[in-house]
Amino acid sequence: MSYIQIIRPLNLLITAFASASAYFIVADNIDQINLFLILTSTVLTAGAGNIINDIIDIDIDTLNKPLRPLPSKNMTVGRAYIWYFILVAGSMTSGFFLGYHSFAAVILVNFILLFYTVFLKRRPFWGNFIVAFISGYLFYFCSITTGNFIMIIPLAVSAFLFHFIREIIKDIADIDGDRKQKANTMAVAIGADRTIRLLKMLIMTLIIYLGYLMLAGGYSVFFSVIIILFVIPVIVYVLISLSKKDHKRDYEKLSLIMKADMVFGILAFYFGMM
Repeated sequence: MSYIQIIRPLNLLITAFASASAYFIVADNIDQINLFLILTSTVLTAGAGNIINDIIDIDIDTLNKPLRPLPSKNMTVGRAYIWYFILVAGSMTSGFFLGYHSFAAVILVNFILLFYTVFLKRRPFWGNFIVAFISGYLFYFCSITTGNFIMIIPLAVSAFLFHFIREIIKDIADIDGDRKQKANTMAVAIGADRTIRLLKMLIMTLIIYLGYLMLAGGYSVFFSVIIILFVIPVIVYVLISLSKKDHKRDYEKLSLIMKADMVFGILAFYFGMM
């Protein structure tokens, strides 16, 4: 179970859903082999990223998330490294069979994830930015084999904003453990109050961008219906929650809510293209 738990299967399920949706949005004809290779490559890359993250963060997770496989000692660091290299090799193999462009993209993302985890994760802004960038880049990667990557840019930008907001919320949730381990995250560097003000600005930016897409994005009515009924209310709820008194904020819950709302955002783009 530790081998499954450390790769975070729920996150990988969302990654697979996002990858498949991106491919269906841009593909004129569905190539089942390409789709399988894209899903395999993205899921294994994400799983490897989760493993190396837990290896590097083992001291912080001992305080913030003690039930994870490494801090709970249900898995050794050595076995985690072996599992990491197996997933990286699998992701690169899948990328290789997709073509040289996709192969290069997989190598790049694996390198960025490693570099981010080792050098940037505990730095303000850049750590959050890199994770959000990779989340947006995922959609571009899934469109490489179709040649229609321009179509996916609005979804990639939206995914970037969603993940940027969520990563900063996670920073606030982990602020106590990060301070003890001297991790200089954004919440630690500028304080929770300033971080919340920044979050509110980013959330308003996301709302304005989605409003622009509803008016001028050229999507069908289904896009606006899903955004108005499911996406915007959740974003507004997060915005209101951030304005509550500190003891009434549940940052872990808000982070989870943002993750779930991304699914509805992807569905809005998918049905909006119909």
